[in-house]
Amino acid sequence: MTASNSPRMSARLSTAGAAALVLTGVAACSSSGGTTPTSSAHVSVPTTVTAAPTPTPSTSAPDGSLTSSDKTFSLVAPTGWKKLTAKPATLALKAPKPQDQVTTNFNVVVQSPQPVPALDDVVTQAEIAWRQQGVHIKDKPDRTIGGLPARGYTFDRKAQGAEFTQTQYFVVFRSHVYSMTMTSASSSEASAGADQALSAIFSTWAWKQR
Repeated sequence: MTASNSPRMSARLSTAGAAALVLTGVAACSSSGGTTPTSSAHVSVPTTVTAAPTPTPSTSAPDGSLTSSDKTFSLVAPTGWKKLTAKPATLALKAPKPQDQVTTNFNVVVQSPQPVPALDDVVTQAEIAWRQQGVHIKDKPDRTIGGLPARGYTFDRKAQGAEFTQTQYFVVFRSHVYSMTMTSASSSEASAGADQALSAIFSTWAWKQR
């Protein structure tokens, strides 16, 4: 059995966290507070705080880029990888051949929840959904994808007799939530190759101009 021979299973595995997001209707939250001076003689005067710069989306697509079905982004597939259909993914790719019974594959699912959640809330809800299924989540380092902030995690699980490692990253952009998932066999060799492919894909990511 390979992941490519079971597209329904692959889509279900990769989108479970994002589906939970829509069902729960997560909203962004914020809080504010201040410090209480210990005496009137020593009141702390706040200094000017410089706002963090607004991330700038990368819109420069390299030669050979593939465009998603919703026309909102493009990327370059790793050498030898092929495009495939795996609904509800708006773009999906697979490696040339199976490794340890699993064909390494990558897909992107785009959703439009209302109200639009904050990135931290998206990841938190996705992790909760997986943990409710008994999955042990390991956070991945934050990164940028197409110039925008992204957060993600990785986990191992079993399905239909095969052991999988999946890495998911999320981006919130233009009122949409982008869930990007790389799936591979859990062996160290397969996982390392999948990580390299994922980094290569993200390094070529470009958002489409409106």
